[in-house]
Amino acid sequence: MHVTAPFTFTPAPRRLIGKRALVTGAGSGIGRSVAVRLAQEGARVGLVGRRAHMLDETVRLIEAAGGECLALSADVSQEAQIAGAVQTVVAAWGGLDVLIGVAGIEPWLKGDGRVHELPLENWQRIIDINFTGMFLTCKHGVRAMLAGGGGSVIITGSPTGLYGGALDEDAYSASKAGCHGLVRIMANEYARDGIRVNCIVPGFIDTAVNAAAFEDPAGIAAYCANIPLRRPGHPDELAGIYAWLASDDASYTTGAFFVVDGGQTAV
Repeated sequence: MHVTAPFTFTPAPRRLIGKRALVTGAGSGIGRSVAVRLAQEGARVGLVGRRAHMLDETVRLIEAAGGECLALSADVSQEAQIAGAVQTVVAAWGGLDVLIGVAGIEPWLKGDGRVHELPLENWQRIIDINFTGMFLTCKHGVRAMLAGGGGSVIITGSPTGLYGGALDEDAYSASKAGCHGLVRIMANEYARDGIRVNCIVPGFIDTAVNAAAFEDPAGIAAYCANIPLRRPGHPDELAGIYAWLASDDASYTTGAFFVVDGGQTAV
């Protein structure tokens, strides 16, 4: 079972013309949908991911729609690599206006677990990519924005970082809670510099992260019974709110958390 977007996408007005963006995790799922949407709205987009062949598909989709992008193979947990990706975007387009952090891993039943059973190396790997990787992405992206006079940072969080419902995902939950704290302090710290920092909190979305769950249709149906909209989300259903936060329409929005979960955390 996989989810088809329950709508026909009609591009919004091209409110991102002239914006220079960088999206991590752009090779699939939410990151790919967001990158394509930004390009459809007129932004030039740097695509960061660890797997070059997956970035190539995102490039194909963007270029087929007449957009402009750069494929930047990098691991966000490696400072030199993410710094180099940011530098490439700045050198190519003269600056950076939008930074979107999506990259992360969620090794449910494949390396995460309860604290007393969790090997340090598994904990460290999840923290390195999800939390330290987000810090490094922000570190170098914000430096570029400071040089350019401001911008919009959008960090991808998770309900697991807000509530304790993700059993056997202790490291993942902690990594996302750390990202949420980063949003709050950065929003306060950089407002004076014209940099807005916000968080998108996706619910249960049909992405590669959740691929194992989608192999069990009965399990999916049981899980969705607790979601008011009674279904998983499609990555394209998140792209619009990222694009809005990237735009000047969101000029008075910072330090905010936007939950896109079909109503799951409302009940």
